[in-house]
Amino acid sequence: MGEERKPLRILSEWAAGACNFSPLAYRRGEDAFSDITACMIAGMNDVSTRSVVNVIAEDGLGQCFAFGASGRVSAPWAALIDGTAAHALDFDDNFAPAFTHATAVLAPALLSLTNGRRIDGTTLIDAFIVGLELQGRIGRLMQPAHYERGWHSTSTIGAIGTAGACARLLGATPDQVLAAMSAATSMAAGSKLQFGSMMKPIHAGLAAKNAVLAARFAMAGIGANDDPLAGDWGFAALTGAGNIDAEVIIEGLGEALEIEANGLHAKRFPCCGAIHRSVDALEVLQRKPGFSLEAIDRIETSLPEMAKRNLRFDCPADEMEARFSGTYCMARMLVDGALELKHFTPESVGDERIAAWLPRISLIAYDNALMVDGANFEATTRVYLKDGGLMEATVIHPKGSPENPLNEDDLLAKFQTCCAWSGHAAAAEPLFELARALGAAIDVGEVMAGVEGTLRIQ
Repeated sequence: MGEERKPLRILSEWAAGACNFSPLAYRRGEDAFSDITACMIAGMNDVSTRSVVNVIAEDGLGQCFAFGASGRVSAPWAALIDGTAAHALDFDDNFAPAFTHATAVLAPALLSLTNGRRIDGTTLIDAFIVGLELQGRIGRLMQPAHYERGWHSTSTIGAIGTAGACARLLGATPDQVLAAMSAATSMAAGSKLQFGSMMKPIHAGLAAKNAVLAARFAMAGIGANDDPLAGDWGFAALTGAGNIDAEVIIEGLGEALEIEANGLHAKRFPCCGAIHRSVDALEVLQRKPGFSLEAIDRIETSLPEMAKRNLRFDCPADEMEARFSGTYCMARMLVDGALELKHFTPESVGDERIAAWLPRISLIAYDNALMVDGANFEATTRVYLKDGGLMEATVIHPKGSPENPLNEDDLLAKFQTCCAWSGHAAAAEPLFELARALGAAIDVGEVMAGVEGTLRIQ
């Protein structure tokens, strides 16, 4: 009898050859690329992105365009820059099964490998769908314990799944897909302690860069352990997931895809996704008759302990901390009726009107075991009135979630906002058209050259 195949090898065999996905899968993949393009444009001038560009300026020469770089750079550096830009403003999507900012790692890594190769849009989206599936299935093995332990899954699971996607894009065999993911486990790292610092968005960039390198290692014939996730010294056990049966990563393989069953949570607000449901619920209450600032005594919002811990700064000192401040985000929506990019600047964070509300807003944690499904959860916002009255609303599916998606007008509006933020307002519509054309492109590299040219003209 032959040797029994391990689950990750079976998953790698699927990843190397899976194709002909559903129209829903392709549409969601195309939407993800247009949304992340907006985020990369918005983040290209952020201090984190500029700092990364400056660090690699002397030795980054190559063929690839990168958002925010004045010249072309090599593929790993392009992935690093673009991953940082994609995640710089925390405006990029969330992927619940893996607890990752999936597209902020996948798209920069995959796009960096299209330069100098004639890769069409279908091939690009195929690799994206595969990468999302890999992240989600690895997430089944490792989550939520890995995330609760303090690991930033975007830079761990994100790197591993994206390495497999990159290998797939490069035409890898199943053995090479497996080798790429195994190599990525040797580079995957990142603590949630970095939330609210410049390193947090750089995590996404590092994951994208490491995924590109891991895939290239595999394609160059560099071997790695063929069972890197499971077992006593496997990545799952080492990083806090315990000795979970690895069979979970192949249950239902080839049936409903992660992109179909779970999809992606696109963001309407440029801040930590843990507070979006609470803000949406507050917005619901603001539309009710009789709602007024003057009538409010205090506000509470309940959410899982795991989500609350991400919102680490009740009194943020700067715009980076404000993105991870539930009290700040709630106060902004309360006072301004909006939560936008302009609200995350040093001047905005110092707004005295907001500071006055911070002590009157509380985040109440409930047990993680009561979460609806994985990283999906409900949040209830309660507004206590001075006259003793109570207004409350509960949100499970925030705007931008698969159950409550952004429509074409919403995507365009977000794209316009992002372009305006980086000083490219006049180019928003042509850039949006280029981003929407990626999935149908004959040559993805030519489309991205169009994006580069349009940005440089402005």
